[in-house]
Amino acid sequence: MQSVIQCQMCDPSESKMITDVESGEIICNQCGIVAVQDLEDTNKIWHKAEENTSDTRNGNPSSLTLYDQGLATKISNTNRDASGNVINSMMMTRLNKMRYHDKRSQINKSARNLIRAFRQLDSLKDKLGLTNAVIEKTAYIYRKVQEAGLVRGRKVNTVLCASLYVACREFGIPRTLREISSANNEKYRETARVYRQIVLHLGKKVPQIDLFRYIEKVGKKAKLEEKNIRQALRFLKKVQDAGLSAGKEPMGIVGAVIYLSLPKSDENIRQRVVTQAIIADAAGVSEVTLRNVYKEIEKKISLG
Repeated sequence: MQSVIQCQMCDPSESKMITDVESGEIICNQCGIVAVQDLEDTNKIWHKAEENTSDTRNGNPSSLTLYDQGLATKISNTNRDASGNVINSMMMTRLNKMRYHDKRSQINKSARNLIRAFRQLDSLKDKLGLTNAVIEKTAYIYRKVQEAGLVRGRKVNTVLCASLYVACREFGIPRTLREISSANNEKYRETARVYRQIVLHLGKKVPQIDLFRYIEKVGKKAKLEEKNIRQALRFLKKVQDAGLSAGKEPMGIVGAVIYLSLPKSDENIRQRVVTQAIIADAAGVSEVTLRNVYKEIEKKISLG
């Protein structure tokens, strides 16, 4: 039996107990004394499950990376009725048919498209080392693109690569479109074309590329020392102040800045043989692009 909570200071016939849900307290309306505190909020359905135990009261949280966002219901696989009794063989046949039709009715053409895209997105998450926030944002952008009808007539993986690149740009993740398309075995030019269509059709304002992040990424990939990366960052600031980075291939600018900032007389650099080919490969551009950009920068900026 539950005990009735009453105020010990006031007359029970004149006072009433008020429950404050936000603070978790039961208060007397006459004297204001707190009779009970730290009440459990029974309205919240989410709770932390103990280790090695299943949370049977709640399912998985909803996510945009699931075709149904984790909100769909299905007929359970347990072969027992509501009372816990085993279902007989005749009813079992009908129940299996109901399960089959229930599963087929929940997956339409749009759902099959999302299932295929998000399965590939999960693979790209591991290949590129992306966070859950970026993956959720990519799923959101892809859903918007599908609602706009831009997936029709195009490869699902190509649209997914373009959506992932938009999400990386919005989060400031140093991943190039060429790198993403290569990880997904898609053609770069086709992915770039779909990316431009997504930006123009949806009217998205994609942030500019942060070249400083790419300097660190390319420098580490080329196995440069930390002092050389810092020197390249300082030199990139001079290039941006001079306005030489506008209208050019971002990775070409990054590769050229790293190559020009390397001290040519440093013995460690000569021993490593850091050539144009190594830097161009780390930046994902051709050696011709690297030479054309660094020659133009070298003419207009003094390296002293």
